[in-house]
Amino acid sequence: MPPSQKEQIAWILVFLFKVVCCRAVQVKNPIFARVGESADLLCTYSTSATQGFILEWRYAAPGTPAIQAKMLLYFDGRLYWFGSSESHMSLTQDPPVKGTATLHILNLLPSDTGLYICLITNPNDWSGSGQGLINLTVLIPPSVPVCGLNGQVYAGNDVTLTCQSSHGVPAPIYSWSREKNAAPLLPGNMVEDQHNGSLILRNLSAAFYGIYTCRASNNLSYTHCTVNVNVYNTGDTGTIAGVVMGAFIAILLLAAVLGYFLWNSVNNRARQLERRIGTF
Repeated sequence: MPPSQKEQIAWILVFLFKVVCCRAVQVKNPIFARVGESADLLCTYSTSATQGFILEWRYAAPGTPAIQAKMLLYFDGRLYWFGSSESHMSLTQDPPVKGTATLHILNLLPSDTGLYICLITNPNDWSGSGQGLINLTVLIPPSVPVCGLNGQVYAGNDVTLTCQSSHGVPAPIYSWSREKNAAPLLPGNMVEDQHNGSLILRNLSAAFYGIYTCRASNNLSYTHCTVNVNVYNTGDTGTIAGVVMGAFIAILLLAAVLGYFLWNSVNNRARQLERRIGTF
């Protein structure tokens, strides 16, 4: 759908602001900070805060166009906060009238990731008006991954070991390892995908037996989970089935014997009762 006339005008204004921002508004971009820590979104300007001077901070979540950024704060001689921004945000210079409009964020949350816009408007000095764009990424250690095994662990089969963390920024890289004393395998017998956390084991044999460890890591930290692989011969299937069937038959026979004795006992008591009644 083509942009509307209002959207076109808005984007033209954004472009014009960008043209002058390089000398009017200075920012540090991008910024990376760890979850739970604090971050300063540096924004300085080179105009005098005369009458009509306005500072705005806006925020757009990842995937949201800058034109749809929501207001965080507004200053026009008085400071106004919007939503819950004031609960963990502040200006390093308050009031922000001496060239510094830096935004300080306490106790960073994953939801703080996104685009921040520092917008300076000064009608008495349009050359000093402009905006700066800052991309903030909140870094998150990988969560403890969940390991799994897909497939039947019989000799000759292929199975897939899985490993996945529910969150982590940057996205975790996954690597698999075996016990130090594990039997060696041919390179083609193990196919690893470090991005989705899978490990394919091809043509299973007794050599695959053991504990497999998946390590999930990013720039901040790492964690792991394990999978225990036991390989069964196809002949074991018949043995196991035979044992199960034998146990099932034994249970049926035992139930039949117990049922017979119970039935016989009830009948004997009934006959004895009839004989007693017949004597009266």
